Amino acid sequence: MARKTAVVWAAEDTAEALHARYRSEAVAEVRTRLHALWLLRRGEGPTAVAAVVGVSRNAVQQWLRWYRSGGLAAVRAHRRGGPGKPSYLTADQERQLVAEAATGVFGTAQAVRDWIEAQFGVVYTRDSMYTLLPRLGIRLKVPRPRHTKADPQAQAAWKKGGSGPAWPQPG
Repeated sequence: MARKTAVVWAAEDTAEALHARYRSEAVAEVRTRLHALWLLRRGEGPTAVAAVVGVSRNAVQQWLRWYRSGGLAAVRAHRRGGPGKPSYLTADQERQLVAEAATGVFGTAQAVRDWIEAQFGVVYTRDSMYTLLPRLGIRLKVPRPRHTKADPQAQAAWKKGGSGPAWPQPG
């Protein structure tokens, strides 16, 4: 027989509170962890919880270790893949880039790359630009989509007078 999982739950982490946090969580990764903690708080075992939330038992055990060491804050703080590589730009340089992009001068990622290199002497790869721009909330201008079979002359004629009367007009 398996022994019961020993967890010292914080007073504010009742089953109802964990359920409410789990249901309102927007980040899917954290939502799964909170779901598991809620099930554990209700008395389910780690193996059963792992099967319900669709992860390994080791993942549930890891989340329990995080909870024991730092509570819900520690469970929420961990990111899959680690913290990532630090940005090449300082926070002040990023603010300058966002302000410049807000003026609408950038049409392409290459234009942004050139501006960053000229302003700050930092060289970004093409792929890293497509990671940086969404992270800073910068959306580049894109052309309006056009159908491949669109006929510009027919569209211009339509704008000038349409395609003629739809049915005979009463005389």
